[in-house]
This record gives sequence, C-alpha cells and structure tokens, in this order.
Amino acid sequence: MLGVAAESYGFDKATCRFIAYGRERIKHICAFNIYGKPYVLRLIKGAAGHIGQTKAEMDWLLYLADKGASAPFPLKAENGELAVFAEEGGETYIMSAFSMAQGQYWDKNDPNLWNINVFYNWGKAVGDMHRLTKGYKPANDADKRGEFNIRRMIGEKIKAFPSVNRKAEDLLNEIEALPKDGDSYGLIHNDLHPGNFLIDGERINLFDFDGCAYSWYAFDIGTALYLALWLGRNNDAGTDFTNDIIRCFLRGYLSANRLNDFWLSKIPLFMMSCKIALFSLGCDCENPDNESNDEHQRERMRNIENNILFTGCTVDYSLFGNG
Repeated sequence: MLGVAAESYGFDKATCRFIAYGRERIKHICAFNIYGKPYVLRLIKGAAGHIGQTKAEMDWLLYLADKGASAPFPLKAENGELAVFAEEGGETYIMSAFSMAQGQYWDKNDPNLWNINVFYNWGKAVGDMHRLTKGYKPANDADKRGEFNIRRMIGEKIKAFPSVNRKAEDLLNEIEALPKDGDSYGLIHNDLHPGNFLIDGERINLFDFDGCAYSWYAFDIGTALYLALWLGRNNDAGTDFTNDIIRCFLRGYLSANRLNDFWLSKIPLFMMSCKIALFSLGCDCENPDNESNDEHQRERMRNIENNILFTGCTVDYSLFGNG
C-alpha cells in the first residue's frame, strides 16, 4: 500500500516511516518527505463509498489553512484529488495526506508546556477555527460531513445504570432542544483533547480532524475543556489548573470568536455529556490511573447524578459568561 501511496502523492517510498495506529488499527499514520519537507500520510480502511467524507474533511482543512487557521494543509494527489481510494491484498484503504504539524506535545508536569499561555492560545486557535468556519461552504453538498449524534456518543450501555440513564436522558433532551443557527452551529473538530495539538511557541497547531462533524460550537469547547480537566487538571506536584484552564481557554476563545452568554452557559452541559459518554464506555474519569471498585463506581455515579464534574475539583461556573 505504501508503494501505491508513494506513486499517488509523488514521494520516495524510502522516506516513508510508520508513526502510529488509530481507532482500533483501522487507521495508519505515516510520515514522508518531499524535497525535505515533512508530510503526514493517513490510510483508513474503508469502502470506496466513504471517500466522499474524507474529501469533505480535506476540503474544510484546505479552507481553514488558506484562511490562516490552525489546521494542517492538505496535499493533493498527483491526479489533483484530495483523497485516493486503493485496494491491496484484499484490503481497501482511503488515503489522504497533509502538512505535518510542528511543535511539542503538552506535558502537565512541564511548566513550559502546560500553563496559562498554552490554555489561552489553545482557546484562541479554536475560536479562530469556529469564526472562520461560519463562512465555509462545502465544495460538494452530497458528500458534506454529517451531524454529530450526541445520543449515539453516550450509547446504550448507560441503560444498565438507571439513575445515570435518567440524568443522561434529561441532559440529551435539553441538548436536542437547543437552537441551531450560523453563530452557534457548524462544522467542528469534535475531538479537541490535549493530545490533538502541538505547542509551537505562541502558536497551537491543531490536527486529527477526521472525526469532524456538524454540531454546536459550545460542544467543541465543552469537549476540549472536559478532556483537558480529565487529563491535566493537576500535575504530579499537586498544582490545581482547573479554573486557569477554563478561564484562559475561554479568554483566548472569546478574543477570536464571539459567543453570547446563553451559549457560554451551555458549555458545562456539554462537559457533562462528555463525562457521561466516558462513563458509558467504562472510562474512569475520576482517577484514570487507579483500578475501579464498587465504591468508586458508586462515587462516579453520584457525581453524575449531582452534576459534579470531578471529585475534589471545584469549578468556578461564573467563568462561563462574558462578564
């Protein structure tokens, strides 16, 4: 398959190296060089009919990168297409390529890589992306990205926990009644955890857009903040970053994109939806390093029932507003 990719994108196969798997190994990420410049090659197992969705993702990235947003720049194949479908050894793959993001991964224990400037610049990068997306028109409506289904994200397993399921239903009903307009709803990244950006000085470089979908901008923010708190609300020395993350991310975001108090007040709702989804998947959002037990499980359930994001984590909800 690498030979097909090298021919499709015009690079020397010898420069190509494997980087990582993704999504249960149906996604392969590699790197290659053209004239010394690094690019990323992504191969996803899938049927030929799915190539339109990849082209739609690449079309959005091309728009964002052209506008100066924090997004990888798509590399067109030799035939001019934004994605290529290929078959080899009985397997089918959709191939795409784009510029390689530069910078360093976050580290909650390194003050140079997890601080108020990082939080602010991350929020600003997301705000820029959302603001610019308001003017985006898909190249092909027939293959445009779909709407994200939060109900499907939470899943069916939650029904095994009646009290949590009731909370989830109330939350989902409130979310599904929210308005959708050009200022609040559009194409979003949909997976803005700290592992999906690199820190390059004052610039935050976002990547891994293959889960992009249409949803509320507040959902994109809520997911980012929840996952940042889950993974990095405190470091090994016990420093609490909780409200610095929220405050500075939102300041950065609002410096780039306007969001009124109604939508800012809905961000905690989307944060809780992320918590419930991870609970349904069996992820321990309270203490991911420890083995779970019955009492710990009950604590997690009580937190959801009482709208508590994390045990021992005091969130200043006044931050979710323009004031």
